Amino acid sequence: MSYQEEFRNALSIESLKQDLLRTAYDNEGTIFNRLDPRVLLTWYAAFLVIPWLFYDMRILGGLLTFVSVLAVVSRVSKYLIALLAFGVITNVLLYAFVTVLMGGSFVQSAMALVPYTTKLTIISVTSIAVFSGMSPKNISRAFMSIGIPRQFTFAISYGYRMLPVLIEEYHETVNVYRLRSRAPESPGRFKWRYYVYLIRLSIRAFYPMIFDVAKRSRVTVEALETRGFSHSLENDKSRELQLGDLRVGQFDVLFMGGSLIVIVGIILPFV
Repeated sequence: MSYQEEFRNALSIESLKQDLLRTAYDNEGTIFNRLDPRVLLTWYAAFLVIPWLFYDMRILGGLLTFVSVLAVVSRVSKYLIALLAFGVITNVLLYAFVTVLMGGSFVQSAMALVPYTTKLTIISVTSIAVFSGMSPKNISRAFMSIGIPRQFTFAISYGYRMLPVLIEEYHETVNVYRLRSRAPESPGRFKWRYYVYLIRLSIRAFYPMIFDVAKRSRVTVEALETRGFSHSLENDKSRELQLGDLRVGQFDVLFMGGSLIVIVGIILPFV
């Protein structure tokens, strides 16, 4: 298989669907999912603040390396990483280009943006690692433990579970339209006719999926109401039942202590 075919397969809808399924369902053994959700939110909140306290690129580079290692261990989606890298690079180039239009230097403006962009990248990688490495149930309980309304926490958990299903339905609808339609006989230069054909199919397949989502949502609401979902939202015993098994264990203490040692080890040599 050539590298062109490997690249095409990596960008296929089937590959995206499998990656979403893994992100939603195959995170039970990740390091972040083993932590108490409250401890993890505290760690995450700290990393939202720490990068803004320093301007030394050596410190920021060390913090970025640390969270990147955690992201790799947490098996973060390659699509999310690629999207993040694309956004970081394009933002730096765009700001540098605007600076050139204003009469400044491209290199100097790009170098000036590196610390700021690195801080945003640290926060972005941390966010991706945390919320991709937690199961939908733990994400829901994490927000519930800090007082977020249960309607919102349930929406997060439900959305995580439904997204792979919607992607699969959309993929099947696109295939149905491809079977019922006729592809252009001549793809044109750079296959532009074929790509226009695929874009049209993608747009046409989107509307049936919307109706399927509405129908599925109605069935879900009726099923939840028959089980007393609305009543449980205001019931303190239901909340205590969901949060009753949360315990700060030895692994949580070791993780927080190890993170503190790593951060201090990164900062001290350059202070």
